[in-house]
Amino acid sequence: MKYRNQIAILMGSVGLSHGLALADEPTIFQPDQSRIIDIAHIYYNLVTGERVISLNRDGHTAAADSGDSVSVWSTRGAPPDCFSSGSTSFFFALDNPGSTPLSTNVTLLDFGDIEKDTVVDCVSVNWIVAHPDTDSDSDSIGDGVEELAGEWTVWDADNGREYNQSTRLPVVNILFYNLPGNVAPPGFLSSYTLDVDLVGGVPGSDLSFELGDTDGDCQGAGFCNSSVFDNATGTYLPIGLCDNDFDSVPDSDLDGDGLFDFGWTVRFYQPGTGNDFDGDMDTGIAAPSDADTIGVAFGYPEGLIELPDGSLDIDPSVSDAGTGAVDLAVLIGSDGSYNNFSFGGYQCPDGDNPAVPAAIFAFQLWGPGGGGCSPADLNGDGQVNFFDVSEFLSCYNLAPAPGCEIIDFNNDGVINFFDVSIFIGLLQDGCP
Repeated sequence: MKYRNQIAILMGSVGLSHGLALADEPTIFQPDQSRIIDIAHIYYNLVTGERVISLNRDGHTAAADSGDSVSVWSTRGAPPDCFSSGSTSFFFALDNPGSTPLSTNVTLLDFGDIEKDTVVDCVSVNWIVAHPDTDSDSDSIGDGVEELAGEWTVWDADNGREYNQSTRLPVVNILFYNLPGNVAPPGFLSSYTLDVDLVGGVPGSDLSFELGDTDGDCQGAGFCNSSVFDNATGTYLPIGLCDNDFDSVPDSDLDGDGLFDFGWTVRFYQPGTGNDFDGDMDTGIAAPSDADTIGVAFGYPEGLIELPDGSLDIDPSVSDAGTGAVDLAVLIGSDGSYNNFSFGGYQCPDGDNPAVPAAIFAFQLWGPGGGGCSPADLNGDGQVNFFDVSEFLSCYNLAPAPGCEIIDFNNDGVINFFDVSIFIGLLQDGCP
């Protein structure tokens, strides 16, 4: 393994309490546009240490080791019609030594909405890197830059604090160090995508987590924020039910759309700045130069659709749509200060006009699929009820939309009244 990792299961609140000042007008922050090569897609099981590398393939994904994971929330890389050559991409230079204070020693926060009681067993992240690296074993990926690290955290009840006050509790924190660096030809940067599998397949090795707990159990996940003190009632409640600011609106659904607010952050640590994550008494090279840039790719929501006026929106009927993703991100300084950025809407290049990517970043959550108690348990929550009926009706009206083949119960390639009949029978049988 060329890069090491550490996982910390974090429970409880943290001291990110500085206010967020919103500008009257969106801030247009110009991203770096560089020649980028997708070096590798890496599947890594955090529990077993298994690693699988797919080289030079854009968009490859891998689910958890169980073999039946499904994407539950997704913003991916640039749409294929934007950068067909695969050699140019937009990315956000999150840590760029010698540049402005806003791009050094900061944490990037992005946020969205997800279904309540969602189990996550795999997380997909990425980085684009300029740090020179070697490939001594000729496997086409970098050997690892000493003490170059990235830290990703997923948060319960977080709306970016765009308005009101969310609870914001960390659920999982993953630190990878000695990250593979740049092995692309001169003039190019290297891009890596990493699927972090949280399920080891043996008892006691499940690091999966639940987002948006509403009933006090983790829905079969390894852990969750299942009990949080609620100021409004003076008791401990599931995080999806808390109202700590006494406004009669759950802190986890401040926009009132029935979905759960969550966020994720990433921070990079440069070599030569005093960190010794691997304990070898070597903190890496001397203080990084202006050229040692590392950042994350811009993304677009799954279910992105073009409206009649030419603008883009999210289709929430897509099961893993990046619902709630907005053209807004937050940079948290090393002193805890907040800076709010809006990047405008995602636009593909048109002639001489550059693309204006959205301030949503390539990130994906996977959950256990096919784990329901019955074929009629379409949302996999271990129950057969009106939620599954709603799922069925949505798919029936949208078929043959991707993902709706799940209701083709007789596997004849057509969704019709025969499948309705089978579904009704399964509903009557319920869960074993």
